[in-house]
Parts: sequence; C-alpha cells; structure tokens
Amino acid sequence: MFFNKKVVFGVLGGYVLGKAGDMIFGSETAKKVYTKCATYGMILKDNTMEKVEIIQACASDIAADAREEADRYQAKMDAAFDSSLEDEAEEDVVIEG
Repeated sequence: MFFNKKVVFGVLGGYVLGKAGDMIFGSETAKKVYTKCATYGMILKDNTMEKVEIIQACASDIAADAREEADRYQAKMDAAFDSSLEDEAEEDVVIEG
C-alpha cells in the first residue's frame, strides 16, 4: 500500500472539520453572536475599569490620611523623646550641682 491509512484519514478528517468549522463560524448568525459577545465583553471591561478607578481613588485618599496621621504620631513621639532627654539633662545638672 502506497499511502498510510492513518495519514489519509487524518488529512480527510482535518479537511472535513475545517469546512464544517468554516460553515459554522463563518455564517452571518455566528458573526452576529460573536459581535454581541465582544460588545458585552467591552462593556463589562469598561464598567470594571470605572470601578477600579473609584477604588484606587479611595485607596489613595486612605493612604494619604494614614500618612498624615503617622507623621503626626511620629512628631508627637519625637517631641516626647526630646522632652525626656531635656528632663534627664536637667536632672544631671542638679545631681552634679
């Protein structure tokens, strides 16, 4: 036998599936369905991106508020530490004197 049966059937099967796929996916109805699916996908993406932008804005506001509060706390701690150093320095002067 000159041709292998598996090769011949594989080529014929591929051709048949290709033609069937072309008829199914190339029809006007199928194109309308694909267009609608793509449209809804784009709308979903746009809505999702709007929500993401809102969440990012809220998160940046929260981060800015947290940074301000952390800076105030750090300033308060620094002032308390500086005053405790001054108190210790005054005590050292009194003890020596």
